[in-house]
Amino acid sequence: MKNTKSFLACTIGNIIEWYEFIVFGYFAHVIGAVFFPASSPLLSLFKAFGVFAIGIMVRPLGGILFGHIGDKFGRKSALYYSMILMSVPTFMIGLLPTYENIGIWASILLILIRLLQGLAMGGEYAGTMTYLVEGAEPKNKGFYGSIAALSLVLGMALGSLLSAFLHNILSPEQMFKWGWRIPFFISSIGIIWAIYLRLNLKESKGFLEFQKDNPISKLPIKEAFSKDLKPILIAIIVQCYLAVGMYTLTVFYSGYAQQNFKDLSPLFKGLLNTPGVLLIGIAALIFGKLSDKWGRKKILTYVAISAIFLCLFSVPLLEEKDVSSFLIVHLSLSFLTGAFLGPIPSFLADCFSVKTRYTCIALSNNLSMGIFGGTAPMVITYLMSVFYKDVVPVYYLMLSAGISFIGLLFIKDIQGEKDV
Repeated sequence: MKNTKSFLACTIGNIIEWYEFIVFGYFAHVIGAVFFPASSPLLSLFKAFGVFAIGIMVRPLGGILFGHIGDKFGRKSALYYSMILMSVPTFMIGLLPTYENIGIWASILLILIRLLQGLAMGGEYAGTMTYLVEGAEPKNKGFYGSIAALSLVLGMALGSLLSAFLHNILSPEQMFKWGWRIPFFISSIGIIWAIYLRLNLKESKGFLEFQKDNPISKLPIKEAFSKDLKPILIAIIVQCYLAVGMYTLTVFYSGYAQQNFKDLSPLFKGLLNTPGVLLIGIAALIFGKLSDKWGRKKILTYVAISAIFLCLFSVPLLEEKDVSSFLIVHLSLSFLTGAFLGPIPSFLADCFSVKTRYTCIALSNNLSMGIFGGTAPMVITYLMSVFYKDVVPVYYLMLSAGISFIGLLFIKDIQGEKDV
C-alpha cells in the first residue's frame, strides 16, 4: 500500500473506534454498579456485561448497513460514516446521568447508546479489513490484513492502559462518582484528526479496479445471501475461537483481575491484562505475514488444534489461583488468539468476491462476534457463579477452538482466487 495518508486514515480511525467500543468493557465493574445497582457486585457485573453483549450483538445490523454503503458507494464513504456514528455516542456516555439521578431511565439510555456504538462497529472493522487487503499486493495481503488486526488490538490496549492509570490515581469513591466518565470524554482527542484523515481517504484500489469492468450490486445483502450464504455460515463458525478468545482474554479477564487479586496495587491489577493484549497484536502481525507464505487455512487449523491442547494444560495452573499462574495462562492463550486473529482479514477476503466483499465480511465477522464473542463474558460470569470454578473460561475457550476447527474442515483453501 503506497498511499501513506490513506493507510493512516484507515488504521488510526480503527484504533480510535476500537478504543471507544471496548473501553466500556474495561470499566464494566464500575458501570454495572453505577447504572445497574444490585444485591451483589457479581449481579451488577453480569448486567453490565449484558449491555456490553447487546452492543456486539447489534453489530450484524451495522454490517448490513455499512456493507451496503461500502459495496455500492465505496469503502471510503462507509468508513467515514462509521467513524461519526461511533464517536458521538461514545461522548454521550460520558454525559449520561446515573441510576441514582434518574433511575431506570439511565439504564435505558445507556442501552440505546450502546446500540448505536454496535451499529458503528458493525461497519468499521469489516471496512478496515476490506480496505487494507484490497490495497495490498497479492504477496502481502496477509500482512496488511494483519495490520487491521493490530490496529484493533492497539485500540484495546489503549483502553487497558487508561483503565490501569485511572484505577491507580483515583480512589474507588472518585472512580464510582465521576472517574468512569473520563475514558469516554478522552476519546474526543483523536476524533477530529481521524475524521479529517478519512475525509481525505482515497478509494480502495481493489474496488476501483472492479468498478471499471463490472456492474455494482444494487442490493449487496440480497446478492450475498443468494450467492455466498454457505461461505458466510462457514466463516461464522471458523471465527468462533477468535470471538471467544478476544472477549475472554481482554474484557472478561480485565474484570476478573480487578475482583480476584485484591492484594495487588490498583496499577498492577489494571496492567495485568495489558501484556496479553499487546501480545495478541504482535502475534497477529507475525502470523498474518506467515499466512502469505504458508497459507491462511493451514495456519488457522494448526492454531485451533494448539489452542485445544493449551487450554487442557492450563486447567491445573488456573486452579492454583495465584498471579504468576494466571499470567502464564493469559499470555499463552493471548499469543494463540493473536496467531488466529492475524490471518483472518485476508482469509475472509479470500472467501468473497469484490462485488459483495464488504457485506459478506461484515456479516460473517459481526455475526460470529455477536453470537460467540459478545456473549462470552456474560456466559462465563454466569457459569462461574454456578460452578464456582476459575477454570470455566479455559474450558469455554477449548470448546470454541473445537468449533473453529470443525468449521475449517468445510472450507476450501482458495487463497487469492476471489480478487475479481
